[in-house]
Amino acid sequence: MNSLFTGTAGAVPTPAVQAMSRTQQTLLFPTLFKRIKLDRRLSVLEIGPALPETIEFFSQFRCRLHFAAMYTDPVLEMQSGEYTEADLAEHIERSFGFPKDTRFDLCLFWDFLNYLDDKALRAFNTALRPYLYKSTRAHAFTVRTLNTKFANQLYGIEQAHMFSIRPRSGKQARTTPHTQAILVNLLSNFDIDQGMLLPDGRLEVLMTASL
Repeated sequence: MNSLFTGTAGAVPTPAVQAMSRTQQTLLFPTLFKRIKLDRRLSVLEIGPALPETIEFFSQFRCRLHFAAMYTDPVLEMQSGEYTEADLAEHIERSFGFPKDTRFDLCLFWDFLNYLDDKALRAFNTALRPYLYKSTRAHAFTVRTLNTKFANQLYGIEQAHMFSIRPRSGKQARTTPHTQAILVNLLSNFDIDQGMLLPDGRLEVLMTASL
């Protein structure tokens, strides 16, 4: 089967991709594929760089992968400035650069949503909305308590039940962790279907578009 992939500026593999990786088991991620129709070409959004194991994983499906380099996007600095929510949404949409007819079946947010403050997350929600439909599914990490820390790391997919994790090069951006209750309020495009608390305090969640 053929997988095509596209990316925004900076979304190609970086030197950090070559760093030693470790694995993390996931019990929730396999259930995503039980809910997605695999009899047609899938459209997948991943926030982050195109890691080789992720591309290899999706090569077993007919799909188009879109990689958005948001972890290095200027919005992470703009959000602390005088930009309005509308300004940030307009910027994020330009950063996406997706064809207007794009509709995602699956969105992989990883821990990126916790790098956005409330205003920026609402803007992200607005910018993403045109590319969703009622059956869009999503995966993300949030927190149970606000004192939970996020490591400066990259995520990939080794197998449906196993993620790869690598240290990210460069200085870590400021994080603004969001609890499950806060996340569903700010990211109103989605409802949370399932959640699982991880040993380090992160909460792994699966979501479905609420359009």
